[in-house]
Amino acid sequence: MPRFTPEQIRLALSTRTPMGRPEALQFLNALDVKMSVGHWSAGDFCDRFAPPGYHSDDPAFRTDFEGQCRRTKAAGIDAIEIHQHLFEKSLNGGLDLPAIERAKSGFLAELGMTVTACNINTWTNPKFQLGGPCNPKPELRRAALEEILKAVEICRALKIPVLSVWPGSDGADYHFQIDYQQSLEWFTEALVAANKECVKAGVKLAIEPKPYEPRELFMIVPTAASAILVAERVNDTCGGSNCGLTVDYGHQKMEGTTASTACDLAAYAGVPIHKFDVNDARQGRNDQDLMFGTVSVPEAVEYLFTTFVRDYRGYYSQDQFTYRDDPTRAMERSMVNFANLALKAVRVYAKQDELAKARAAGTGPDVLDVVSPILLG
Repeated sequence: MPRFTPEQIRLALSTRTPMGRPEALQFLNALDVKMSVGHWSAGDFCDRFAPPGYHSDDPAFRTDFEGQCRRTKAAGIDAIEIHQHLFEKSLNGGLDLPAIERAKSGFLAELGMTVTACNINTWTNPKFQLGGPCNPKPELRRAALEEILKAVEICRALKIPVLSVWPGSDGADYHFQIDYQQSLEWFTEALVAANKECVKAGVKLAIEPKPYEPRELFMIVPTAASAILVAERVNDTCGGSNCGLTVDYGHQKMEGTTASTACDLAAYAGVPIHKFDVNDARQGRNDQDLMFGTVSVPEAVEYLFTTFVRDYRGYYSQDQFTYRDDPTRAMERSMVNFANLALKAVRVYAKQDELAKARAAGTGPDVLDVVSPILLG
C-alpha cells in the first residue's frame, strides 16, 4: 500500500504555502505524519557557559515533566518522549510506580498526551562516567542493563511502543583507551538481554548512533552502519527483527553523511527504523540540535521524501536544544517548518515517475528540472 492515498496527494498539490501553525497541524494530521517531542526539548537548557540554565531566572518556568508536557501541548504537539530517569525515585534509583500512575491518570490524560518512546540515561550519574553497558567494571555494566530493563517496565506501564538506547558515555576519549571489539561485545550482550524482554513486552528496541560527544574520540556506535551491524547481531541471536534504529538527523550530519542515506542503508540491510529524531546542524560540526529546516532545505526535503518512499509511518521526534529561546515557540516553529518541508517532499513523491527518468539520465540538471520548481516554489 503506498504511503499516501490519491486524496492525500491531491491535498498536498492544492495546499497553499507557506503554511502557518493551524494549516501545518491540519496538513500533518490529514497525511498521518506524526510528530513528537523529546521531553528535554521542552525543558530548561544548560551548557558550560550557563550551568544554572538559560531559564533559571524565571520563577514561573517549570522544569518538571508536567511543565514540559504543558509547553509541548502549547506548541500544538500532543506526543512526547521520555527518559527512564523521569520515573525513578532518584537518578538511576528505584522505579517510582505511583509517579507513573499519577502522570498517566493525571496531566497526561488531561492534556491528551501520548508517550511515544522511552530513552535510556546511563551517562548523567557520575558512576557511569566511563560507560554504561560498556563500562570496564562488570558491576556497572550490570547496573546499566538494569536501567534498560527498568525502561521496559515503564513502557509496559505507559504502553510505550519504542525503547531507544543512545549509549552516551560508552566509547573513548583517547587512543588505546578501550578494546573496541570487546566493548562492542559487551554492548551487544546488553542489547540481546534487553531485546528479549522487549519482545515479551511488545516493545520495539532501537539503537541510536552518534559519532562522538560526550565521548570525544568516538562513541561505541558512531555510524548508522555500525548500529545496523549491532542490530543485525541482536536479531540473529534473538530471532526476528525487533531490534532496529533511531536515526537522528543531526547525528548523520556529524557523521558526514545524511539521514536519507542512513534510511536507505537500513532498508538495504533489512533493519527497521523505529524512530527518527529531527533537528538541524551544519555538516561535520558538533551536535547543534537546531530547529528543523533551518540549515539546508534541499537536504531536509530529500530526507522526508526518502522516509516516505520507504513507507516510514512512525513518529518524527523533535530532539533540539534551543538554549536561548522560549522552548514552546521553538517547538512550534520547528513543527511548522517540518510541515512545510513535508509538503514539498510529498509533491516530489507525486513526481516519482519523472524523477526516475531524470535519475536514469544521470545528470544534475535533469534531476533539478524535476525538483527545483518544488524546492524553490
